[in-house]
Amino acid sequence: MAPQEESAVPLLRENSLAEQIESRAETLTDEAPFKIESGENTETEPTQALQAEEQVIEQDVQEPEAEQLVDMKDSPAEETLHSESNDPSKTEAQEPQPESDWLIFVAACQSGDLPKVKELISSGAVLAQDSCDEGITGLHWAAINNRLSVVKYLVENEFSRADVNRLGGKLAASPLHWACRGGLVYVVDYLLTNTNADPTLKDSQNYNALHLAVLSSNITLIAYIILRCVVGDKTIYIDEPDLIKCTPLHWASYQGDILSVNLLLKYGADVAKVDKNLMMPLHWAFIRGNKYVLSALEEAGSDIFAKNDTGKDSFAVSKDMNCEELWLQILQEADRNPKRNWEKNSHLLPVKTWKYITFFTPYVVLPVVFWICSFKQGLIIPKLFLSILIVAASVYFLQKVAFPIYMPKDASAFQSPVMSGIFSGTAFWCFVTFFFAILPKVIFKRFFTTLLLILSIVVLSYCFYKSMTINPGYVPVPTDSSMIFKDIKELIALKKFDTEHFCINTFIRKPLRSKYSRVSKRLVARFDHYCPWVYNDVGVRNHKVFITFVYSLSIAIALYIILAKKYFDVFADASGYDSDLEDLCLLFSDHMCLGYTNNHFVFNIMAWSFIQSVWVIFLALTQSFQIFKGLTTVEFSKLNKTMAAPLFTHSTVPRDLQEDGATPTPSAPGPHSHKPKDGALVCMKLLGLDQFVMTIKVALLSLFVKTTHNHQYSSIESLDIPTDFGWKQNWLDFWFIGDLEWRNLFYLPIDGENNLNGKVVDYYKLYEYPSKHSGDDAV
Repeated sequence: MAPQEESAVPLLRENSLAEQIESRAETLTDEAPFKIESGENTETEPTQALQAEEQVIEQDVQEPEAEQLVDMKDSPAEETLHSESNDPSKTEAQEPQPESDWLIFVAACQSGDLPKVKELISSGAVLAQDSCDEGITGLHWAAINNRLSVVKYLVENEFSRADVNRLGGKLAASPLHWACRGGLVYVVDYLLTNTNADPTLKDSQNYNALHLAVLSSNITLIAYIILRCVVGDKTIYIDEPDLIKCTPLHWASYQGDILSVNLLLKYGADVAKVDKNLMMPLHWAFIRGNKYVLSALEEAGSDIFAKNDTGKDSFAVSKDMNCEELWLQILQEADRNPKRNWEKNSHLLPVKTWKYITFFTPYVVLPVVFWICSFKQGLIIPKLFLSILIVAASVYFLQKVAFPIYMPKDASAFQSPVMSGIFSGTAFWCFVTFFFAILPKVIFKRFFTTLLLILSIVVLSYCFYKSMTINPGYVPVPTDSSMIFKDIKELIALKKFDTEHFCINTFIRKPLRSKYSRVSKRLVARFDHYCPWVYNDVGVRNHKVFITFVYSLSIAIALYIILAKKYFDVFADASGYDSDLEDLCLLFSDHMCLGYTNNHFVFNIMAWSFIQSVWVIFLALTQSFQIFKGLTTVEFSKLNKTMAAPLFTHSTVPRDLQEDGATPTPSAPGPHSHKPKDGALVCMKLLGLDQFVMTIKVALLSLFVKTTHNHQYSSIESLDIPTDFGWKQNWLDFWFIGDLEWRNLFYLPIDGENNLNGKVVDYYKLYEYPSKHSGDDAV
């Protein structure tokens, strides 16, 4: 039973670029072997098994799946395994007759029926090295169908051993080639580690193991091949050309696979390599028009003016592919000037200075607007219009001048320092009005309240600065590729080499509770969330100071409003009764109305602070709830989804190993769409309302389950949360590092150390949760 293949490689024709590339790319699906699993009969297509997640921080982006197999339904009695094939099964389908031992053997290899394979091999009915007319062996079929136990037996049995380098089919491919095309890491690892399988072998299209791994779009397999064969023993050249001189980078670019492109570039793939038609990977990338692939190739130094054999450069090719507008946008975001022949712009101010300008813009805009918004003298509409105009002008300046210098066009403003500037600018003017206007009037009338506010100001200022500037807990990146490969081998041995346990962006074995941050481009230990108000990720090293900042800010806002009201009272007593105020303010008391009319700047600052308190209160409540449950924001979000509808999970290890007792590894759901979020959803996320609503929903769901005994949904109490050791222990773990001593309350982690169930653990190397104590320790 042979795969659907093509005997010859069509050359690129001198037609349109799309026809040229598509004619070559058609072979990717036509040559793919069949696979049989517990699904339905179909052909294997090179699927994009891994996808880059959320591109902006507001979008919840799933991490991609490590492997994706095409399930195939067992046909009745497997009398016709496939309608089109090049081995004797085709004859069986056309002229029914008793099944031969060979056909039974092939079916057993495909389905993973190890007892049947053993019976046929041990009896001598079939030899492990037997093949059909085109050289396809049982090892080929076991390899492509991820039947690792069958693969092992065919290679190691004492009766007859399969040839791991046997070339079969019209493409003359080895079992290793078939496994690479399917993206099957565990089969590939076994063949390369325990046999003499040759990764340098090429099929009739000049594809080696790296080419086929790239075509599978399985980033974990590509990483394995590169680290073992390209960087490790250097048996494969990373820019090895195929028959038409396409390198692996050409094919990754054609597929629009940003993960593969980034990985190949990381290990030295050359963006200047051209195929037989003088087309670079950049030209091939225009077929899919993936913005991130095009940006990566441009950033890596692709010559945007290089021409193919038809004399077309990247601008002409992008026009042919209907993505000219996208390409021009990418070049502008790369800081190229169309008026200077797309040369790089030169700036008088560095990027860091522009970030400072963004940060301090609210320091200027806020007081100007607060000062203008005084309506005692009338002119309400002109003043409101002028205030809106000033705000709009500042937004326009940031979006058109500042942001483009250091952020992509489609990036969110939340990834810039502007939100932290709005908060800190508000806090700064609160401090100014407090120390120079309010404090002299109320210090002797509200001494302890004033003292408490000063203390809160000191604490929140320190904690805000630390939350914003401290390393949140970036997991160290190994500089030695051999150490990375060692981690991969350990994960394979544990049957955990997938995207749940290995970060495909940083090439780090993922510690438990860590997550890749799309803003900082780093893997953060015990990642909680990215907070635009502090312009930093919140992780294991700054979570404590962040929570202290939130709590002290909540107290400071409340105290400031109390003292501001007292300030208005004192001012009103000194000014005496004013009858003109009776009908002026219907919603305020007389003293507040006097502050509104005569101290409008302080009043506006107080009102704005009250508005800011909304997100602070919601954040304080949700964070406290999560700490009591021993959860981070990310974990709580995933938990909420699991309670509503348990996520589909599948294992990335061979199924026959799972049947032997291996635990399937959860993975992200299948493909999902990225729909633009409406303004209300973005606003909720910014103010922390989404987490607050989620908390309320979880509480109501738990109450619903308890009162109705409806087991269609899960309550939070029924879920086994490995980090929940009881609310008291969770709370102590969060605040203390080491023993429960007062001095340990004020320590911050030096690296990734923190308490978990009363014991210090290193979150940079946490791969197993501590066991839970039974009985009285959980409160």
